[in-house]
Amino acid sequence: MKNNPDMFSQTFNLPYSALTIGGRLKMDWLLNVFQNAASTQCHAQGISGFDMAEKDLKWVVAQYRIQIHKPIDWMTPLVVQTWRAPWKNLYEVRQFRLMTEPEHRVENPCPLVTASSIWILIKAANNRPVRLAPNMPPALMKNPVQEPAELIKPDADLAHIDHECSFPVHFLDLDLNEHVNNRVYVRWAVESLPGTLNFEYTPVTCDVIYQKEALPGDIVQSRISMNFENDLLFTDHVIIRQSSNENLAHLMLTWKKTGTQRLFHVKK
Repeated sequence: MKNNPDMFSQTFNLPYSALTIGGRLKMDWLLNVFQNAASTQCHAQGISGFDMAEKDLKWVVAQYRIQIHKPIDWMTPLVVQTWRAPWKNLYEVRQFRLMTEPEHRVENPCPLVTASSIWILIKAANNRPVRLAPNMPPALMKNPVQEPAELIKPDADLAHIDHECSFPVHFLDLDLNEHVNNRVYVRWAVESLPGTLNFEYTPVTCDVIYQKEALPGDIVQSRISMNFENDLLFTDHVIIRQSSNENLAHLMLTWKKTGTQRLFHVKK
């Protein structure tokens, strides 16, 4: 994959805004990194959200599968890499990896974070999917992905509900497609962990299936079921629209117990 001509790379240092208590990485911040890198490459290829809007089309993400392999320290020099390919003229499979700047130069790098995603092109007027080929430059359809992304198929309902909480849709949750950005669903899931568990556990994997869009004025409810196993916590989340009880997203996270981590060592 190192010599993939379709691969796009961006370098940066891990910013202060990416970290939460104890210097732990914010899971939802990763989706910003992925979306920014993908959008930059799409702009160069003439298939960005702005390009598609001129055809009254828009890209929407159907799913993400994210794995954090190692913690990352503040100001670490990083490279995010992304590449895309069509699958049977139906959707785009886009991969991501995040690694240290020196590591990305070796033949077989060990990423800090890996992710895969599926993107669908839809009509803006009715949100119906369209075929890729009539709306993409022919050169981008020549090298289709050899294997489809693994489709995430969660159970229809939670086995049990351990906790639930509500969130209003804020203006800053919205993106150019005039709906809640994909990052926000991950934040809602993380924020719904009850009590002090967020201080004791750190998310290391995250699967997201996007089902319907949350819109301005909505109030969403995040329902969660939890299962503990040794030093791991497995959580299953359903995000629903409170007014209609429609499922908007389903998320499954794995958390690793790290204990409470603090930057300051103040004696009480």
